[in-house]
Formats: sequence, C-alpha cells, structure tokens
Amino acid sequence: MSKYITIPVTGKLYWVELWFRDNSTNPKGTQVVDTEMKVVRTVSISRFNESIKNTVETTKNSFSVGAEVGASYGPVSATVKSEFLASKEIQDTYGYTVREQQDMSVQTTIKDSRGYNVEGHGKLGLYQAFFSAPGVVVSLTQTRTGGETPAAQDVTFDLKLQELQFIKEIQAVYTDNPNDRPFDCLHEITGQNEDINSGFGGKYCYLKPIFTNQVNQAMTQCRVRVDKSAVRGPNITDDLAKGAGGKFRYLQFNQDSNTHSKFTAAALLRRAGNAPTLKDAPGYAVMTTDINEGRKGDWLYVVFQTKEVFGIEKVPS
Repeated sequence: MSKYITIPVTGKLYWVELWFRDNSTNPKGTQVVDTEMKVVRTVSISRFNESIKNTVETTKNSFSVGAEVGASYGPVSATVKSEFLASKEIQDTYGYTVREQQDMSVQTTIKDSRGYNVEGHGKLGLYQAFFSAPGVVVSLTQTRTGGETPAAQDVTFDLKLQELQFIKEIQAVYTDNPNDRPFDCLHEITGQNEDINSGFGGKYCYLKPIFTNQVNQAMTQCRVRVDKSAVRGPNITDDLAKGAGGKFRYLQFNQDSNTHSKFTAAALLRRAGNAPTLKDAPGYAVMTTDINEGRKGDWLYVVFQTKEVFGIEKVPS
C-alpha cells in the first residue's frame, strides 16, 4: 500500500520591471503600448527532488509524520491557495513536474498591446509577477503598475508526496507449466512471450522483481552474464537457461549508494529479426545486452525505468 505525507513548500512571489517612465520634468503625458512580456518556465528536477528531501528532514511538525529514514518521496499534487499561485501557469508547471519528472526550460516573449498613460510630471512603471521555489521558476501573466517595484513576498503551499518504490533485485522463477507463471513477473512490453527459455526447451523461466522503499538498496546497474560454468553469489540470479543445455545465463546487478539514478520499473523487450534499441521501449532509460546472445532465437533484453532520488537521512523528532 502506498504511503503519503504532506510537506510545506515556501516560494517567493516577486516582480520584474517591464518598463518605467519618469515624466517628472515633462508637463505632457506620454503613452506606452506594445509591451513585451516574458514567458519563463524552468524546472530543475534534481534541485526540486533534493529540496523535498531537505524539507522532510528538517520540518519539525505534523507534516513529517510517517516519513521513514532511508526512503524517498515523489510529488503527487500541489495544493495552492494564494490568488497568484492559483494561476494557470503555476498549476501547469507543477502538473508537469509531478507528471513528467523531467527538466524543462521555456523562455520566450509575448506582446501586451494594452496602452498605458503616464501623466505629465508623473512616474509610472509596469511590473510582471514571477514565482520561484526550489527547482522551479515561472512567469505569471499578472501585472501591476506603480511608481516603484512592488515588494516581494513569501508564499507557502502544501505538496503531497508518495513514498517511492525501487527494484532491489531480480529473481529467476521456474515452473513446469506456463499456466503457473507468477502474476508479478516482468512483462514483455509488446505482449510477447515472457518465458526466458522460450524456443530453447528446459524449464519455463520468468523474471520477478523484488522491491524496496530504501534508496540505498535500490538497483542502479544490471548486466547479462554468460558463463561456461555455474556461478553463485549475491546480486546474481539463478541460471536463466536452466534445463536448456549450453552455457549458463544470469542477470548480475548492484546497488551503488553514490548513484542517485535508481531503477524503479523493468520489463522485457523481445524481437525477432533486427535487434531492437531503446527507441523501441518508450519511457525506459536503460537496456541490458541480449540474454540470448550466442544461442540464436529472439533478441531478448531487460529494460529499466529510472528516477533520480535522494534518500531521507533523518526525520525530526
């Protein structure tokens, strides 16, 4: 069952001068038209995720209840109450951040064709609202006029987080009947056969991922290993070619605590004919070498989804 916590996030609402007219010594009024407004949306996922970690570790209140040391949390939704933060730009940017978990950088300009009159002997400026929070900078369409730059203000909103799950290891599961295939084995992304030994005889062999919520136990690398003799040890599957004869085949993996990119999901990628590439597995970032190397048959790979995360090192008491 998924675990959720909510943390406060503090951002800053500030104003950027678009133009300023000083008519102090000019008795005649002037008009300003066709103002260029900035369109800015910048997301740094690594900074955003690290700020979540730091907030969970340092916020001593009810928000952090339920947070677990060693776990990591990803954003689910943002609850904003401020009039400015309820803007479409903010909602769209945080929606993208929650959904895609990828960096984004958009910087263009649009034209504001409204006319502004600056009276004689007067001063007037036009200012555009911006919002910044850890890993996020967004320009808003709201503007203000005045004789000086409006003061910046801190704004706090609630960010709902879900505890993340990571692949810790992969196990080989054997059956004598395909109907006994484990329901939680790795699926082939195009719906093809999930039996690793398909076409070679021997045991029906399926790959089962084991999950953890502990970042330091998360898998960060996986490779295919083919040997003439049997291999035993930690971080290696049993023989994937059991009963099929020929060389021994394994998946060997490790968990590097110094690598922030962790494996979160996996699948099989099978193809006859030409060898597939990662482009044939949309949404996946890592691919092993061919499990069937040297024994002909289909091309068969394991592909992984990854996420850059930071484990919680402490929880306020």
